Amino acid sequence: LAPCCGNGNFLVEILGRKYKACQNAKDGLKALASVVGIELLEDNCNEARARLLKQFCERFEPSETVILLASGILENNIICGDSLKIMKQWEEEHDV
Repeated sequence: LAPCCGNGNFLVEILGRKYKACQNAKDGLKALASVVGIELLEDNCNEARARLLKQFCERFEPSETVILLASGILENNIICGDSLKIMKQWEEEHDV
């Protein structure tokens, strides 16, 4: 989890390391789904998603279907919002 992921610098590095253990695009999708980033600025979120998708495509040369799956994962896992407010809401919902 990167609570202030910016344009994805940290996530690109983490995924690069995770991808070294991946044998195929299916493994790559699992690695991609294992990271989450939160960013306040929408343009940074969009840039992070684009960078992570480009990195995935360069590493695995996926089919169009797999690219759509990767895009969906990134849409769900790179969240545009305030991480402090999100955490506060989560704590209230879970009585922490």
